[in-house]
Amino acid sequence: MKLAIFDIDGTLTQTNNVDSQCFVQAFAKEFQIKEINTNWATYGHTTDSGIALQIFQHNWGRVPQTTELCQLQQCFVELLHSHYTQTPASFVEIPGACVMLQHLAQTKDWAIARTCPEGFVEGNPSPQISDLGQPSEALLGHRARYAIAIATGGWRASAEMKLQAAGLDITQLPAAFADDSISREDIVKTAVSRAKTFYDQPDFERIIYIGDGIWDVLTAIQLQLPFVGVASDTQKPLLENAGVECIIPDFIDFESFLKALDTASIPNQHKPLQVQNNSLPASYFETLYGTNPDPWKFETSEYENKKYTATIAALPKQRYHSAFEIGGSIGVLTEKLAQRCDSLLSVDVSKIAQSRAIQRCQHLPQVRFEIMCLPQEYPDEMFDLTVVSEVGYYWCWEDLKKAQQCILKHLEPGGHLLLVHWTQYARDYPLNGDQVHDSFFDLTPTHLRHLKGKREEEYRLDVFERVFEE
Repeated sequence: MKLAIFDIDGTLTQTNNVDSQCFVQAFAKEFQIKEINTNWATYGHTTDSGIALQIFQHNWGRVPQTTELCQLQQCFVELLHSHYTQTPASFVEIPGACVMLQHLAQTKDWAIARTCPEGFVEGNPSPQISDLGQPSEALLGHRARYAIAIATGGWRASAEMKLQAAGLDITQLPAAFADDSISREDIVKTAVSRAKTFYDQPDFERIIYIGDGIWDVLTAIQLQLPFVGVASDTQKPLLENAGVECIIPDFIDFESFLKALDTASIPNQHKPLQVQNNSLPASYFETLYGTNPDPWKFETSEYENKKYTATIAALPKQRYHSAFEIGGSIGVLTEKLAQRCDSLLSVDVSKIAQSRAIQRCQHLPQVRFEIMCLPQEYPDEMFDLTVVSEVGYYWCWEDLKKAQQCILKHLEPGGHLLLVHWTQYARDYPLNGDQVHDSFFDLTPTHLRHLKGKREEEYRLDVFERVFEE
């Protein structure tokens, strides 16, 4: 059996504009937050929950309380209802979406079902069978080659309201929402898991993701899923530039859509894809650490442990007088570096992360901590070791170049620079690990001398020495 996963806004319904408008209005009405960046692709996670958390973090310096999120969601849905009353034309289907779903429900090769996600509060309306005709064996999933699920970056209450307003009351599909996670990747994974349970399938032979936004493409790349783009003439070039080969304008031609599902491929991530043109802000990291104390599993990952061992082993000297760690996070590597340093300054943009690092390293008097946003800020000291581990790709090109100049200016002649970065694709990073490392090679041989390099399947390590300049 195969699985087709649908996004909602811009994919099944033409509600992107009204959704954005009401989302911004809800913040202004409930919390007097009026200056909001509506370029949603620049947020760490382009989901209602991820964007909301980052907006709270940026404006108030903290993640919202559960009651505040509920208050925001309720206002958001009320505004959507109000707009629907005034301008119902803002809530319409993508042409052919309703008929397409009806055909899928009645075609022997397809199945449609939806379960109410686990863990939602009492009082939510019970699922109702949609008016798509009598359930067939295909609808129940007995003989279907394809199953269908919903995965949206919207909250459940607002998503269902928009679907119903557009005449798509498909309350029997396995679905996942922004209530389940701040990450689109995790939302899609949850939808797949729920579809497996509903259809009693241990696995699907093929999973296809159908969406309209650049964030949908990035999610497909991250999860290595074949992707079908739903795009108008304006949006189509953006998806094409992102490596999407299979794009349909709508669902009017049902046979073309079926062919698209069968021929869809994973977007080619090697094509140019400029989504995040700015360095990731401090609010991005505070949001992550506020929802997960160890979002990258620094403490428990076997990969991280092996990488840390290789990092320490790569240091050319047994002892350093004054070391500088850029992006110390929760202090796992900091604690290991300190064993080789008389003095170690560790900086980070996240107060939440650094508080854990301070606690972890409280038995190490040679370690100092500061909250600092590089390259706008930089310590006025000289170092004989600077470590840039898993942080360079958070900078945009402009900030990376500025950081390089600061690093050179404050690295003693003969001092060492150690770079370690993950080299795999990450949807929300301005750069990748190879770009960061290659840019430092541009500084050789006039400013830096390359001492050693190491490339593993998932990360890259390079050590440089500051040259003596005449």
